[in-house]
Amino acid sequence: MRIVGGGFAGVVTALTLLDRVDCRVTVYEREAAAHTTLCGEGLSADTLRAFRAFDSTPYIAETFEQASWFFPGDVEFRIHQRGHTMAREAWIPAMAAEVARRGGVYRTGVKVSAEQVREMAREADVVVGADGPGSATRKVVGGNHETMLGIQYRVAREGRVPERLEFYTDKTYSPEYAWVFPRGGMMNVGLLASGDGRDWERLDRFMKDKDVTGKVLKREAYPIGFFGTKLQEGNVVLVGDAAGLTNPITKGGMSAVVYAADILARCLRDGRVEDYAARVAAHPISHPSFAPALAAIRRWTNDDFAGLLRYAPPVVDVVPGQSTERRHALRLAASLLRHPTEARDILHVAKAMGVARAYSW
Repeated sequence: MRIVGGGFAGVVTALTLLDRVDCRVTVYEREAAAHTTLCGEGLSADTLRAFRAFDSTPYIAETFEQASWFFPGDVEFRIHQRGHTMAREAWIPAMAAEVARRGGVYRTGVKVSAEQVREMAREADVVVGADGPGSATRKVVGGNHETMLGIQYRVAREGRVPERLEFYTDKTYSPEYAWVFPRGGMMNVGLLASGDGRDWERLDRFMKDKDVTGKVLKREAYPIGFFGTKLQEGNVVLVGDAAGLTNPITKGGMSAVVYAADILARCLRDGRVEDYAARVAAHPISHPSFAPALAAIRRWTNDDFAGLLRYAPPVVDVVPGQSTERRHALRLAASLLRHPTEARDILHVAKAMGVARAYSW
């Protein structure tokens, strides 16, 4: 097995295959050492448990019992689900070292071209493209994906520190959402950018409005890929940002990597690598509600959100195993009756958020 890209997607896939399949794995990383790119680093405990190939608990920076998603109209959806922020700058190198400890090869300083991917495909059983949004492997596979720029500050842990992971859907700051994620001795504070040249200004305003007062330690930006149109060409497959598998609603990519790596391992164990793309398409990480839900979220203004949530209580508790829609059926019905032309989109958003909670953060 050859894996192009030794970041999060590459090392998680390598360890999953070494753990689940009788194989030899070589990972090619173009940088001089294993490293991390921009990430909010929020991850549900359910997803971390699903990644069984490596003990990740030493790399949990902070644990939370809840996450809150705030919408215009002063409505908070409080998700009662354990989650973590991860210390990826230590976690990814540790996984790279584990790949080597288990008999795999982790090569650094190797930039792989599309032509080299084609050569690898002629020699290896499977070539995995885990080489990010600008993937050389995707040039072999074909297809494309949408991208959106995420921008983020690493902020010293000072002043107000949230008790939970905080997401804010507010068009004042972002066309989609902004976040405040405490992470050990710092906080990750960022937003999904509009690309109009004023995004850093909006991030500064967001920090001020949300009373985030710590010193900015680092500024970073990274393109996020989602809605990938093609994941496989023969024995060449894509994972992570190269595949455009990031959840379109949450823009969470780590969970999609964990599930896609598991799907690939199952395909190999079944002797059905050709089924990889179809199995990913059938999995909840590719749920059909995501596209119409994201379109609605982007289209709705702050006033639209406030109107749609007019009948919601100030805090909506979302509890795994319980139907939020059933518990608030009368309020939901009132909103649907008041906004009949938006009814289908409301239901798409509700479904997409539920699937994202279970599989994609």
